[in-house]
Amino acid sequence: MFCPTCGKEVPEGSNFCVYCGGRLVSEDKVPQASPTLPTSPEDSARNILIRRIEGIKNRDAKSIEGVVYKEKYTKFDDWSPFDLQGSEALKNEADALKVLKEYNYETRAWKIEIFGDSAIAAFIISYQGKIRDLSFNIRSRVTAFLIKHEGEWKIVHEHWSRLPQ
Repeated sequence: MFCPTCGKEVPEGSNFCVYCGGRLVSEDKVPQASPTLPTSPEDSARNILIRRIEGIKNRDAKSIEGVVYKEKYTKFDDWSPFDLQGSEALKNEADALKVLKEYNYETRAWKIEIFGDSAIAAFIISYQGKIRDLSFNIRSRVTAFLIKHEGEWKIVHEHWSRLPQ
C-alpha cells in the first residue's frame, strides 16, 4: 500500500500515512503518474495533527515527538495533570502509551485557519481504549497552535478538554 500524498509505502490496513499523515486509499487507487499530490496549508496542518493522534493509536512516542516543536511545546491535557505542561507532557504521554490498548478515535468539526507561518486548528475527537484494565470512552475538544519550523508544520501548543457527557 502506498500513500497518495507522499508516495511512501505504508503498512497494509493503515488509515493514515505514518510519514505525512495523509488519508490512505487502497493501492489500486493510488495515482501512478505523480507520487505526490499538492495539498493546501490547511490539509498539511491537519495531517500533522492526524499524525500526532495516529502516534497515540500506534503507541509511537517518537512519531509524536516528530510533530511537535519540542523546545517550545506546551499542553493542557484532558488527563491528569490538568495544569499547563511543557515538554514533560511528552514524557508523561510516552509512559502512558506503554500501557495503552485498543485505542480508536474519530475526529470531526475541523476548523483550521492559516496566518502565514502559523496556524490554529480546532476539532472534536471521540476516542476510546484501555489503560491497563481501565476502559475509557472520551469526547474532547482540541485546539492546537502550529508554526512552520524548518519548512514543516510543528505543534507548539495543544489544549484538550473533555466535553460534558
